[in-house]
Amino acid sequence: MFSPLYFSIAEIVLLLITTVPFIDVDLSPLSRSARLTIVHRMTVWRNLLAPFVNPRVEGMDPDSKALEEMMMLFYPQLALSHNITADEVKVFRKQAKHMFTNLYPSRPSTCVVQGHVFQHNGNSVKIYFIQHNKLDDWEDVDTPLILYLHGGGFVFGDIDLYDGVECDLSKRMNMLVIHVAFDLAPEHTVDKILVDITDVYQTLLYIDPNIHQRLIGMGDSSGGMLWIYLLQWMISNNISVPQGIVLHSPWPNLNFDYIDYSTRPMIYLTIDMMFKFRQLAIGEGKIWSNLSHEEKQKYSPIDGLYQGFPPLYITAGTRDICINEVYHMTDLAVNQGVQITLRVLEGMMHAYPLFHLWSAKAQCVQEDIHRWIKEKLHKFPLDTQSNLYKFC
Repeated sequence: MFSPLYFSIAEIVLLLITTVPFIDVDLSPLSRSARLTIVHRMTVWRNLLAPFVNPRVEGMDPDSKALEEMMMLFYPQLALSHNITADEVKVFRKQAKHMFTNLYPSRPSTCVVQGHVFQHNGNSVKIYFIQHNKLDDWEDVDTPLILYLHGGGFVFGDIDLYDGVECDLSKRMNMLVIHVAFDLAPEHTVDKILVDITDVYQTLLYIDPNIHQRLIGMGDSSGGMLWIYLLQWMISNNISVPQGIVLHSPWPNLNFDYIDYSTRPMIYLTIDMMFKFRQLAIGEGKIWSNLSHEEKQKYSPIDGLYQGFPPLYITAGTRDICINEVYHMTDLAVNQGVQITLRVLEGMMHAYPLFHLWSAKAQCVQEDIHRWIKEKLHKFPLDTQSNLYKFC
């Protein structure tokens, strides 16, 4: 029998010979996703049998450690230079889509995706209706909805990247998902993005003034920040808030005052990248620290203003670069009477529930989220396809 060290060496040789050269080649019958799954499971077993081979991160479970190794092995580290050009942004978006579409759930043939355009006050915003097997009438007052605001630092993220995530969500929850394809930076600044999301919501309200009764909000990373802004906008305009909001590693605002500089984040989100995303989002020639209080409120949610928020389900990992931001936000919100379910998992990465294909812990949290959504939409019989009572 091989010792753990010999097992590791044999595994690496096998990966190099059989898998790595073909990871981005469409070979049959072994698909790219199948090859990734094989590599991941082999690396998990290596981490279980010989954890000393990769001791660089303590506290990570074998699944998460294997995912990080796989990302580092197969994909280039996402990065932006100090003088970002339009061509560089295009390349960055292509690389990000290439990586995440291989790690997120893929879109099945049974998923229906239909594009539409919402118009409000002369502004047009592309949205997509997404549902497993069929497409319910979203205007029907008996149709429960999930309104999804995607992440990507306001710079990347589109329907091609998120349709698999949202199709999987629709199938698990048996609900119609609305994807908002808001404008991206740097072609547009974040204040235009905020206009897009408020215009989408006002269009929904125009069709159904009581849409909040059948609506769950969801967003990851910068999409979580968009939901925080949207909730503050609703409350300031005396608009009823949805039944609940799910936030995966949300950015509370653009201040970044509580970033944990000692955290070793996943390779796809670094402190440097967050600051560059912010710079692209506020526009060329502007410096965040030099903006006035009024200007910052134009680009970002008001810091610490959570009174009147609906119940929140928040996820984050201890290796999340935003973990201190999430803790700070949660403390303030609880003190203002907001009901919060917080799921912080040891050793997990930024927006870890989106990588549930690679982590049993993330799968468990996803099932808990489905149970939570069902409780919030108790008026609607949701025949979910999950183990709703599994304890995480």
